[in-house]
Amino acid sequence: MRATWRSACLLLAVAPVAAVLLAPRAPAQNVPLSALPFLEISPSPALNAVGGAGVGAVEPDPHGFLYNPAALGLVAREARALSAVYPGGATDWLAVGDLSFGSTALGAGFGARPAGLPLAIGVGLAETALRFGERVVVDAEGAPLGAYEPTDRYYALALGAATTGAARVGVGATVRHVRSTDRVVLGEDGVETANVWGFTFDLGLLAEADVTRLLGEPPLGRLRPALSVAAGYAQTNIGGEVAYTGSPKAPLPRTARLGWSARAGLDLPTAVGPLRLAEATLSIQAEHSLVRHGEAPGQYRYAALLGDLDPLSNGLLGDGTDTVTGRRGWRIAVGETVVYSRGGFDGWGFRDVEAYGFEVRAAGPLKAVALLSGDRRLADWSRRFDLRFTRSVVFSGETNESVFSGLTLVVRR
Repeated sequence: MRATWRSACLLLAVAPVAAVLLAPRAPAQNVPLSALPFLEISPSPALNAVGGAGVGAVEPDPHGFLYNPAALGLVAREARALSAVYPGGATDWLAVGDLSFGSTALGAGFGARPAGLPLAIGVGLAETALRFGERVVVDAEGAPLGAYEPTDRYYALALGAATTGAARVGVGATVRHVRSTDRVVLGEDGVETANVWGFTFDLGLLAEADVTRLLGEPPLGRLRPALSVAAGYAQTNIGGEVAYTGSPKAPLPRTARLGWSARAGLDLPTAVGPLRLAEATLSIQAEHSLVRHGEAPGQYRYAALLGDLDPLSNGLLGDGTDTVTGRRGWRIAVGETVVYSRGGFDGWGFRDVEAYGFEVRAAGPLKAVALLSGDRRLADWSRRFDLRFTRSVVFSGETNESVFSGLTLVVRR
């Protein structure tokens, strides 16, 4: 049993960074030496399609607060409720063994006026799990004693608030309850597992400017142009340390994220409301581990704020380095119906990783049917509801290619 458990411990520690070690075009550099690196896996299918660049995104994505909790307040101005699931329950992550990754997220938004100040408030919930597949415990003669499945899991609760108007600023915080399989125990009912657990925290700041509104919403013939820009910063996985049985304590993977996004579109006014004929989005993000290890085992400290992250070359341009991961991506949407995305990331052990995605939305077809039929009830539904199916591919063309599928429901105000 001891040999089996040691193998499981090793898998728990290194499997989430297998992308660095196994990708043929990704030489390992600065491999994370922190606990629970699965916390850094990007869970959103839509954001994975743009390379995981989500810290500066203002999108109705239920998983968005896991990149920057401040997004909850900004999205709450337009979205009343959000939900997202993986239709298959999980994805075969990295194509390594029995690894599977799944995530479910919910969001709700409402308005408030504390001390007379109008605010948009958002609340987010999520459950995310990385499963390592079934393991069998055997006795000294090799006879099976029982089976178990090592799992890393977290439950997240987040709160965000933002001002209203053409220029908005939002702040947010997330708390995660994290559990990870630590060891197996032989009980009367067979094999049982014991977990290590703890709490981590994320803090975020996000600002957005509606450039079109600031310019007085000038028309373009019959069309109405739209342009907005946003910039965000978040520090994720703030907390202490984790100690597995028989191993020295290791710090949590505290990470700094800095980035921005820009969105441009053309709206056609119709009897059932504006129809977004076309929309283009650009997203940039840089992230950097703030963990600094000392010379002695278990000795570490955290760098402050940005660490080695350069605001210009990394945060603005999305360039990656030996210690910073740069993420870049773009998205084109047509008629609120079909979306194509491309992106990628490099740096900190990754080299020219490519990602892409397709998305189908129900809002556009609903508006078209409502416009043709003149049905007022359908017109109201088309303005308030949108169902989206997303399929994204990360590590495209590599042996550890991973496919994410997501189903998202958006309920607008």
